[in-house]
Amino acid sequence: MRQLSFLTACLLTFFFLHAQQDSTKPEKKPKIFIASIRTVDSRIIKGSIYTVNDSQLVLSKSAKNFYRPLPVTDQQPVPSENIKSFSVKRKNSVLKGALIGFGAGLVTGIIVGLASGDDPVYTGPVYDPFTGILVALSNSLAMTAGEKAVGAGLGLGVTGAVVGTVIGALAKKKFIINGKKEKFRDLQAELMTKLVKK
Repeated sequence: MRQLSFLTACLLTFFFLHAQQDSTKPEKKPKIFIASIRTVDSRIIKGSIYTVNDSQLVLSKSAKNFYRPLPVTDQQPVPSENIKSFSVKRKNSVLKGALIGFGAGLVTGIIVGLASGDDPVYTGPVYDPFTGILVALSNSLAMTAGEKAVGAGLGLGVTGAVVGTVIGALAKKKFIINGKKEKFRDLQAELMTKLVKK
């Protein structure tokens, strides 16, 4: 009985300590969005979006010091009446697009290369020199399924990376405000949803 009580006490202590450690885990890194703001007086302001409220867009002056709480000295508020338009995109969207495109192209190329199989090699008799040259040329260009997979994988991987880079560079959302608080307030819910979306 004493052993059972000791074992139960040890298990409860373990679970209690484990629960304490879980509650002290650091928060997940926030998604970082980059904003490019054109002001009413035609200035361009760029930075990471820190927060949005119904009257202003607050940028972080330094992406390195982005995590909450952000000191007031590192915040750059831009009032809604000073915003003509702004665009929002994910940080490192070009790199992510290139990597996803390369990965998708590489996998597709490998599958296509392996599925096409080995090229046939002619081993029959050759009766004249001209046919012999053609057969030798054809046999030298024959590829195994593995060689096709490597070639197609790299070729489609590079093509996918280029396409992904272009898509990543163009993947941004633009908002027109023209200094109107009402328009900015209407967009606030959409912006907050985008910022906190998992």
